[in-house]
Amino acid sequence: MSTSARTGSPSSLDELATPFLYVDLDRMTSNIDTMAAAARALGVRLRPHVKTHKVPELARLQIAAGATGVTVAKVSEAEVFADAGIDDLFVAYQVVAPAPLERLVRLARRAHVRCAVDSHEGAELLSRAATAAGVELEVLLEIDLGIGRTGVRAGVAACELAQRVSGLPGIELIGVYGFRGFRAFAEGAESREAWGRAEGEALVSAATDLRAIAVPIAEVSAGSTPTALPAGSVRGVTEIRPGQYLFGCANIVAQGAMRADEVALFARATVISRPADDRAVVDAGSKTLSTDGPWEPGRGFGYLASDPSTRVVSLWEEHGVLGLGEHATGLRVGDRVSIVPNHVCTAINLHDRIVGLRDDRIETVWKVAARGRIE
Repeated sequence: MSTSARTGSPSSLDELATPFLYVDLDRMTSNIDTMAAAARALGVRLRPHVKTHKVPELARLQIAAGATGVTVAKVSEAEVFADAGIDDLFVAYQVVAPAPLERLVRLARRAHVRCAVDSHEGAELLSRAATAAGVELEVLLEIDLGIGRTGVRAGVAACELAQRVSGLPGIELIGVYGFRGFRAFAEGAESREAWGRAEGEALVSAATDLRAIAVPIAEVSAGSTPTALPAGSVRGVTEIRPGQYLFGCANIVAQGAMRADEVALFARATVISRPADDRAVVDAGSKTLSTDGPWEPGRGFGYLASDPSTRVVSLWEEHGVLGLGEHATGLRVGDRVSIVPNHVCTAINLHDRIVGLRDDRIETVWKVAARGRIE
């Protein structure tokens, strides 16, 4: 909704009570367009992970820029985006509980839905639910890329599981996918490039193994924001699933996937105390920024946008303590500051709305429609 159309609505950030999240619309638009152009240049489809923003209006902007559909983390998110008219959805999660299964197959009657599988038991549950509902679900086999989470190991285990899944009614195995992330923050951009390419190569290799035993794999889906482009550069990868790229955050900058001047989302806060020369306290605590730790050890919970050497060094629910860098020692009680959170996805999930800013004026306010969903 546009604030310009509402009489009496705030027009600047200083008119809003802190803490809250806001977005630099010019930076965000540039980030959306840049990733879409990069995917086109690589010849891969872009299916952004919308758990980052949870806002259907933003998904529509991503699709308008070239995304072919969206990735979600749970059925409840898929429902929110389908209700908003976005009907090409990949639920990149193992759906096995009865209630979400029932909703998943109901959703498949009105939208193109893909989902994940990494076990025969899970595949059987999907199969029974789809058959009972009279729908067919497309599924992607999740490959374990070594992070110690979900997925089946490539090789014999993946081949055996794929053969068993392929024989089940109501589901069609169409591809493989995986998530590797990127933790080697100390190695620099060259290592991130190699890390991402290794992700793509591992998934392409797994797909090749499955095709060799006559499992018709069409989709090879790779890539978070740090690894999307190097993984997408591997021949045989068909789509990438970055999420954080439209906003960025402190961790994405630390990983070398975005520059600090490309970060588009900030927490706005007020200095409420100056208890020491090297410390200020703001009204943005763990209920605003989240407690997700940094990729860089000892680097706090975010940084001050105007002075990245000033870090959020500790959090309480309603208090954030800033360890002041040399350019922030003049902060006074009542001053307003902008903070780059460590992890944009979890920060957004704490808020009901996001303010959109252009030329220092509020242009729009989005409802975080899919936040807090638990299934």
